[in-house]
Amino acid sequence: MNEAEASKILNKSKASCVIRQHILSQTDEKTTRRVWKRAIEELAQIHNKFPDVPKSEQMHTKAIFNSAAIYFALKAVVPERAKALFEQGMAEYAKKSAKKFQRMVKMPLGKGFFLKMFATGAKTAFGEKAGFRQQFHTADRKMLRFDILKCPYYDYLKKLGCVEIAHTFCDNDIYCYGDLEGITFERTQTLGTGGAKCDFYMHR
Repeated sequence: MNEAEASKILNKSKASCVIRQHILSQTDEKTTRRVWKRAIEELAQIHNKFPDVPKSEQMHTKAIFNSAAIYFALKAVVPERAKALFEQGMAEYAKKSAKKFQRMVKMPLGKGFFLKMFATGAKTAFGEKAGFRQQFHTADRKMLRFDILKCPYYDYLKKLGCVEIAHTFCDNDIYCYGDLEGITFERTQTLGTGGAKCDFYMHR
């Protein structure tokens, strides 16, 4: 992948754009431009390290690689603030994403629809073809309980040498599902924070 292609990928990503805006709000335009230029370079290099990612994993590696590239760029340009800026930017994006779920559960029959939709999506988008390994225990319109036993977010970030930001993807779940009206989201551990699994439990 060349830098022109990497630039298109990074600039089309909603998450990346939110993180960039956060960096701008906390630094200045010159610093942000330097970070973004470096992030594009980093992203091209990352894609070239992993040229044969299965198509079924690419929806996840896109987010993983974009995030790693931005984080590496921050470390190069503002090393003393890199982790904080990245974590804050990720949290800001997740909070924006949460709004659509908050609207959904407030609709008539929305809570049951959300739990059913989440279970269906988790079995496919977060299934073995996408690089995960999971175990489902309960999945209906009142309760959803399953475990993630293998996660490509953790695996790829570890290979890239920035496993310290894996927790931000775990945190995104808390921001997205932790404040839904009428639905409780509980979790005791995640792979990204050193746990043996990611245990998901949602119930009405």
